[in-house]
Amino acid sequence: MKKQAVLNQSKLGLAIALALSSSVAYAQQDEQTSSDTAIEEVVTTGTRLQGSAAAVVEERKAQAFVADILGAEQISRTGDSDAAAALRRVTGLTLVDGKFIYVRGLGERYSSTQLNGASVPSPDPTRNVIPLDMFPASIIESMSVQKSYSPDMPANFGGGNVDIRTVSIPSEEVFDVSIGTGYNTNFSDDGLSYSGGGDDWMGEDDGTRALSAEMLEALARYQESINTANIATYEGISFADAAVINRNLAASLNTQNEVYSKSMSPDIKGSLTYGNNYDLGSDITFGFLAGIDYDTSWSNTEETEEVLGIANGEAVVNQRSETRVTQQDVEVSGLLNFGIQVGDYHKVETSTIFLRNTADRVEQGGIETPNSIDEDNLSYYDTDIRYEQRELLTNQIRGSHYFPQFWGFALDWQYADSRANRDAPGEVFYRRINNRDLGEGIGDLAFQQTRTATTLQYQTLQDDAQDWRVDGELPLYLADMEILVKGGGQVSKKARSSFSRRFAISAEQVANEDLVNVGYNDLFSDANLTNGEFGLALFGAPTATDPNYLAAQQIEAGYGLLDVQVNQDWRVSGGLRWEQYTQVAAQLDIRDMTMIGDPAEAGRMEDDIYGSLALTYQLNDEMQLRFGYGSTVVRPDLRELTEVIFVDPITNFKVRGNSELQTTDIDNFDVRWEWYLPSGENYSVAAFYKDLANPIEAVEAKGTDSDRVITFLNGQAGEVYGIEFEFLKDLTSITDGLFLTGNVTLSDSEISIANTGNVELTNNTRRMTGHSEYVANLQLGYDSLNGEHSASLIYNVAGERIAFAGVKQGEVGIDDAFEQPFHSLDAVYTYYPDFNSKLKFKVQNLLGDDVEIEQNGRTIQSRNVGTAISLEYSYSF
Repeated sequence: MKKQAVLNQSKLGLAIALALSSSVAYAQQDEQTSSDTAIEEVVTTGTRLQGSAAAVVEERKAQAFVADILGAEQISRTGDSDAAAALRRVTGLTLVDGKFIYVRGLGERYSSTQLNGASVPSPDPTRNVIPLDMFPASIIESMSVQKSYSPDMPANFGGGNVDIRTVSIPSEEVFDVSIGTGYNTNFSDDGLSYSGGGDDWMGEDDGTRALSAEMLEALARYQESINTANIATYEGISFADAAVINRNLAASLNTQNEVYSKSMSPDIKGSLTYGNNYDLGSDITFGFLAGIDYDTSWSNTEETEEVLGIANGEAVVNQRSETRVTQQDVEVSGLLNFGIQVGDYHKVETSTIFLRNTADRVEQGGIETPNSIDEDNLSYYDTDIRYEQRELLTNQIRGSHYFPQFWGFALDWQYADSRANRDAPGEVFYRRINNRDLGEGIGDLAFQQTRTATTLQYQTLQDDAQDWRVDGELPLYLADMEILVKGGGQVSKKARSSFSRRFAISAEQVANEDLVNVGYNDLFSDANLTNGEFGLALFGAPTATDPNYLAAQQIEAGYGLLDVQVNQDWRVSGGLRWEQYTQVAAQLDIRDMTMIGDPAEAGRMEDDIYGSLALTYQLNDEMQLRFGYGSTVVRPDLRELTEVIFVDPITNFKVRGNSELQTTDIDNFDVRWEWYLPSGENYSVAAFYKDLANPIEAVEAKGTDSDRVITFLNGQAGEVYGIEFEFLKDLTSITDGLFLTGNVTLSDSEISIANTGNVELTNNTRRMTGHSEYVANLQLGYDSLNGEHSASLIYNVAGERIAFAGVKQGEVGIDDAFEQPFHSLDAVYTYYPDFNSKLKFKVQNLLGDDVEIEQNGRTIQSRNVGTAISLEYSYSF
């Protein structure tokens, strides 16, 4: 961390490179006689090319198993704001939905995530993995992506394991402050907002959207059913008196949700970090680091979507929509680390990390259903308001101890207690008929005389995780061999609860003339809700299909590993891991918290041994060749084993679980050649192959309406294979300070899935969902010799990938849907005006590319991203 602190204080940003090169000692000796001379040495011998890569290159070279490391300086160069965006720069990784990382073409389920080596819970209602956009770049010291399996890692390992390492305690005083702003070209059009939003600039609902105290009391009293008939039966009163109670409960809900146009505000971000280290005497040091980060940003997009069906033997459009979506994201993060060190041998650290991410989303636009509505005359006009608050709080304590008196035995231990929450209060949806006879665009808008004139939904999710682990290692020496014996154990527990309440306000008894050209706030005003003559009524009663469930998981593991340096040429590492996996997932009846279904089918237990072997051959001082094999599994998520329907907040698809899912067994093979040059240049070529038994895939199920319903199936077999190229090239032969770095992955995959009664696929053998046949990253960088300027031009693209598989209707099938390549070109320029400060200017999506999904030769989904511009100033005291 001291090296990082030096970097923060140096306008040249070259200290890391120098600290990892032989020129450091020379520069330090010179500094004793002439500070000016030492500074001159920095200018002539260091480059940011080395500074951004040297530390991570050294760690990667020393790894026994194939891994890629991404350091904080590399993240800063590309200007990525969170872990998800940064990881797409790593060889073979692709970013999906801006939140999830696919490693070597395998979906997010096949990649595990750790925070400082500990498992973390997830606030996502349809996935067991945590969305990586929750981790701001400001708290990240480095990220490790291990691609070949080692037995000291969880056996739930497919594409790879991502370990996010947060910033650690500094060795000297650090005080950093930054502030920034941003703008998107999509801001030229007005966005959308709504009247019932409340004051939530800190990323937390102020209570406006939450269920009222009166409603919560009524739900407890009436066993979750507040329908008039149930109230009358429970209270023993007349239907008319019960209707009064029902209408008053309706008025207690937040029904002031009129949507209006709003000018877009610029993005705002800021951070503050302070840390220090103190000598307490008796060879004891104490240190701490505290930081807070705030970011509020807006997106304003135009989106289109089509849902295809089969009519007269060909694909037709069953539903078409054109909508505008405005979303405000607020991110608040905090970090507090404490540490104490006794001598050089014993250290204990604690970390408390708090992350909050809020998305306030309004979607509004026309929906046409050609099979039932004459699109030349009538259409639907839908409004969908969603507010989602995700939080992660984790407390970690870890220790490292070295005992030279016991033959150099070292002991590491860690305990982590984490909780992830998702709160989605007051999701509002309403549909109106759009009569366009009056002319172009929107004509008369009329609410429908239905029981669901508007719906309001309240969801909560809590995911808790506890992680204990202990690792010990002992070095042994036998003849010319150096042997490291390592072993340990780990216990991981997870528990998840998810509850949802849904209410509808009926307009079945409201006169037609009161439903035409009336605003939402006017129609659902307290006066109308409580007026028995007007005709509005509240409905809300649990059903067997409500997405309420409890799930728990426990993994107990032990492992042993040998790392043997046979001679100067060969290194052999390998071992075995035993894991016992227990999981229970049960759908609940929220009225009495009883389980729905057979309890005997709610749980499962597995017990197995998983092995790995890695060989490293040192060709010479600069080159090495690696071989790796690992036997691993990927298990169904907690959520996927419960057969309830959720709406995925990212894709808007309905998602249903499958209690029959089986564990996927994987054989992983890797080989990689690496060449590290003294100048800092490096090159590598890798090949990989993965054989999957019972791979899990997300597929489209047969539905009863025009909405897509996604479920999960086991395929019979699957395989993924490919080759990766990576390089870092100094281009000072063209001009001083210029360099080029990048990587390319070429791969293919295949999966075989049989049809079921609920799923009939068009292609039973195809590529795996989410797999791209190519991924490319290129970065052209420049560092001025005077250390005042730094610039990078960064390009990223992933080949088309299956968004969801096509299904058959009768004998005719709809093709698979492919997400098209998104060509991302970003530019980052940093100016260092003085010793302590820097100014960063960033432009993202210079090409103005859009996100598109194609099916049957049609663009069935599109979203314009726009070009984002941001400016950030930071100062280090």
